[in-house]
Amino acid sequence: MGTFPVETSFHKTLNVSRGVLSNPDFIHVTEAEFLEELRDQNVCAARRINIRRDGRLIPTQHVVLTFQTRVLPKSIKAGYVNCKLRPYIPNPLRCFKCQRYGHSQQSCRGTDPVCGKCAESGHEINVCTSDTFKCRNCSGPHAASPKSCPTWIFEKEVIAFKMKMNITFPDPRQIVKDRTPKVGVSYFSTVQMQPKIGNNTSEINSL
Repeated sequence: MGTFPVETSFHKTLNVSRGVLSNPDFIHVTEAEFLEELRDQNVCAARRINIRRDGRLIPTQHVVLTFQTRVLPKSIKAGYVNCKLRPYIPNPLRCFKCQRYGHSQQSCRGTDPVCGKCAESGHEINVCTSDTFKCRNCSGPHAASPKSCPTWIFEKEVIAFKMKMNITFPDPRQIVKDRTPKVGVSYFSTVQMQPKIGNNTSEINSL
């Protein structure tokens, strides 16, 4: 049998894990300093979470750390402080062109823009003249952006399930869909209404 050259490479998403470190004492520590200090603990990237307030970006005490390991460590040592980590669960990615979830505007295959306010195609939200709100995703009486949208909640739960169980799409999407009893009622909301059994009930952490 002949021999063929084989080239292997490090997968950028399947072989890493991301966690959130929250500590007000580190509010002035830069991302570069975090990376330098924690490199020996398999940290390969650090990004501070900022919030926008009155048009300004304000840094928070939360820092997203990327590890070169599939399993997220429960804690890290930052200086002399032992810091607990929680899984980083990003918000769903929504395309600003077609308003659908799962891809960005740059990779959208749609031809015409869809309004994020009225869900009609052919124009963008900044030139919309309609007085009616309609969601492109759930058809509810609201714009496409609110986090209260049932579709946004479902997509968030899919991401949370994927991160916690360390599985890839489409498996978590189908699992969450199967465990959601009816349209418009999220799986997480259903779990919250059920009686707890021992200490086996876990809560989805989000920022």
